[in-house]
Amino acid sequence: MSSWIHYLEQRKNEKNTIDIITLGCSKNLVDSEKLMKQLEANGYKVTHDSERPQGEIAVINTCGFIGDAKEESVNMILEFCQAKEEGKLRKLYVMGCLSNAI
Repeated sequence: MSSWIHYLEQRKNEKNTIDIITLGCSKNLVDSEKLMKQLEANGYKVTHDSERPQGEIAVINTCGFIGDAKEESVNMILEFCQAKEEGKLRKLYVMGCLSNAI
């Protein structure tokens, strides 16, 4: 029974966790840091590790100008879309230069 309670507590924490993935230039990093502070001020736990996402919500801050970062942005979006389709992610938001160019 206690393992079930532990599972529910863990899921509760995931619901309040947002993963922010930042790609590209230093302006994107600054924008992501501002977003992280706003989310934390509103009670969310925010992580910044694309290798080990922990939450049910992800925000990808994309780059549309630097060639390698643009390709990485597209690949990251596709990877997280697949995770969403598999039910591993509840919501996915895309922001930054690439999303503005589309």
